[in-house]
Amino acid sequence: MHRARSPKLLALLFLTACASNGGEPASAPALASGVTAAQLDERLAQFAPAEIDFDASSLQPWEKNVLVRLVHASELLHEIFMLQVSPRNLEWRAALAAADDPAGRAAHRYFEVMAGPWDRLESDAPFLAVGDKPLGAGYYPADVTREEIEEWLRRHPEDRQAFTDYFTMIERDHGMLVAVPYSRAFSDRLSRAAALLREAADFSQNETLSAYLRSRADAFVSNDYFASDMAWMDIAGTRIEPTIGPYEVYEDRLFGYKAAFESFVTVADPRATAELDRLKGLMRDLEMALPIEERHLNLERGFESPIRVVDVVYTAGDARRGVQTIAFNLPNDERVREAKGSKKVMLRNVSQAKFDNILEPIANEVLAPALASRVRFQPWFTNVLMHELAHGLGPGNITTAAGETTVNQALREHYSAMEEAKADVVGLHSLTVLAERGMYDQDFVERAFIGHLADMFRATRFGATAAHGRSNLMQFNWFLERGAITYDAASGTFATDFNELIPANEELARRILTIQAEGDYAAAGALLQQYGTIGPEMRAALDRLGDVPVDIRPIYTVTEKMTNW
Repeated sequence: MHRARSPKLLALLFLTACASNGGEPASAPALASGVTAAQLDERLAQFAPAEIDFDASSLQPWEKNVLVRLVHASELLHEIFMLQVSPRNLEWRAALAAADDPAGRAAHRYFEVMAGPWDRLESDAPFLAVGDKPLGAGYYPADVTREEIEEWLRRHPEDRQAFTDYFTMIERDHGMLVAVPYSRAFSDRLSRAAALLREAADFSQNETLSAYLRSRADAFVSNDYFASDMAWMDIAGTRIEPTIGPYEVYEDRLFGYKAAFESFVTVADPRATAELDRLKGLMRDLEMALPIEERHLNLERGFESPIRVVDVVYTAGDARRGVQTIAFNLPNDERVREAKGSKKVMLRNVSQAKFDNILEPIANEVLAPALASRVRFQPWFTNVLMHELAHGLGPGNITTAAGETTVNQALREHYSAMEEAKADVVGLHSLTVLAERGMYDQDFVERAFIGHLADMFRATRFGATAAHGRSNLMQFNWFLERGAITYDAASGTFATDFNELIPANEELARRILTIQAEGDYAAAGALLQQYGTIGPEMRAALDRLGDVPVDIRPIYTVTEKMTNW
């Protein structure tokens, strides 16, 4: 077995690396005009500190060794993500960490939450004097436009595959646009992360986990993630459940193509997983029950769909910026989905922290008392699972007038918001289908819908231009327009009629699924334009939530535990 550095030494290196990026930092950027240190402290207070703990008492020594290395690899990926947000992010971060004035310290604290100098809750408005955030974040030259790239590809069609690839950066080179693979753009950090994954694989006593870690290490160097995504789907028989690599495309608002690096280091709960595992065998039935024309059903895809209930140990990159994820459905590669389906991972300890700190207080404030009193964790948590299951349903690879493509490629920058809305409404629709088959009773389904109503206010606070915010605004305005939810101006609360809400949800599911199946970019934009804005009723509700945290600020207990392993 490979002899690696001791866990205690690695933990010490981790703690010191987090404090500084090394070198002599440049001067910290000034606060943006009109922004004060006190205001930044108020913004930070919107994120309730929440201890993210897990049970390490039953972990074997080899499992702890694996976790330590995964945490270190995650921190390297966090730095890469920071560079994907902006090529100057690490420079600004180091300068702020060295600041000794109130403004610099406040800016540093908020910078760490936002993973950069732009406020993700305020439509990416800068809180430091660094200018507006480019639509393409750090994936493209800051001055590039959609039109310039489209014109380049019109003149250089041989570059299209590389330019639209999930795993390339677009750069200027002597006046030309070029696609640079992640493996080259971030070679130093990815090489070090790969070495840590190989060390973890050597310590692992689970063959499927070791196979994934070695395959993902190879992918960091080769830039080909297909084999390691397939290996990730096959992880079984281990409590250590890592997800580490480039996945989501939210950060790329120019085209919605580029995948952000992230990491979820988690410990699975086999008993809780088994309780939900029965749903994975119903994926084909749920696909057949979608409210869409039969010709658009995707019955050829894989429906393996493993489900994991886990407790978070540590997150990094896109998984740690701004609002925290409570569940995810991966991989996004349609080739893997067609072959094996997708894996749904439910983050139980993070979900419970959000429910306690945010969802219940929101429900008590904006829902009619008769609805608020029915909000419970388990129906809401199950609905989150249904959302993740729904990501694995519906159109994936499609054929349009332009030829074969994917929904992501066809809908471009509209894809993320449309896909999140689809997952919400299809998940709820699927829950009603399961209730018809006797798996859930009507009371449970209604409580799930009520929890989602409260969740729409929670998600909208993430920012009206963010994918989850826009998707929930679209649903809210759709339901309001159809009388499925009603507003009482006197009390400032919302009620619902389930006889209207459930059909309205199915109607919206049909509309979104059809747009996706047809790859209708214009229709997606029109739907988001019509319904994805904040109206007076939503604004009044949001104004009442000033004392409710927007999200949690995770405090990972693993950083302390590692020093004793």
